[in-house]
Amino acid sequence: MKICFLDFWSGFDPQNNFLIHLFRSTFENVSLSSPYECDYIIYSIFGSEHKNYNNCKKIFFTGENVRPNFNECDYSFSFDFDSYQGKNIRIPLWYFYIDWFNVKSYGNPNWLLPVNYLTEQNEFTIKEKEKFCSTVFSSPYDHRFNMVKRINQYKNVDCFGKCHELQIPQQGNHGGEYDKLNVISNYKFSICFENSEYPGYFTEKLLHAKIAGNIPIYYSDKSFKEDFNERCCLNLVNYPSMEYLLSDIIRIDNNKKDYKKILSEPLFESVPDLTILSSQIYNLLS
Repeated sequence: MKICFLDFWSGFDPQNNFLIHLFRSTFENVSLSSPYECDYIIYSIFGSEHKNYNNCKKIFFTGENVRPNFNECDYSFSFDFDSYQGKNIRIPLWYFYIDWFNVKSYGNPNWLLPVNYLTEQNEFTIKEKEKFCSTVFSSPYDHRFNMVKRINQYKNVDCFGKCHELQIPQQGNHGGEYDKLNVISNYKFSICFENSEYPGYFTEKLLHAKIAGNIPIYYSDKSFKEDFNERCCLNLVNYPSMEYLLSDIIRIDNNKKDYKKILSEPLFESVPDLTILSSQIYNLLS
């Protein structure tokens, strides 16, 4: 099977990424090829080069809140629960942040979470949580700023990212994702809102907060319980307003028993693996 990747994000490495390793663990003799000679073009939303080629099957991939256009593609890999009559396979973006294939890094993401971090204590969870709450974001959506303002009425939130004064300091040679977890693991709480609310749209945000040993203050669609343990975080979507959520944050911050109870909740009800996903791809493309 010959594959070509087009229109992916900056820093995407065709030789080393979640999808190429998944294909090579699923099929025999998978190789990279030019778009003129490949069997499948896998393309994303960061360009339009794929439109120049119609000589093979096309697979659309997105981790963002975008729907597949089946006038341009034959199949899609997306976070969407909708199978689109068997043409779509669900691959939420958070899968891309875990080191399923023991490669340590994809370049972007720069550092991958070891699989055992999903179920075991790690260097982040065991750190003392000496600070109150942090958030890391660079996309300035209003709901993020509004949540920070609400919580600041109680205690100050330390805000990191391109739209804030605070920036994540680089620690050693690990890179961005490790540096992020190293910083937020000093805090009891982490605001980790998704960009938007849509069924199945879950990125790395909850994953990183929980692995860092935070109590995540999350925002997503209610269907997040299909992927994660809904008791492991405080999700705004389950509250009538930000004021009600703030009341819970204050209660947990001032009650060790309540704090430890939610902190001890695992991220997953059952630990994910790639067995079903690999089987779905094999059945779709064989």
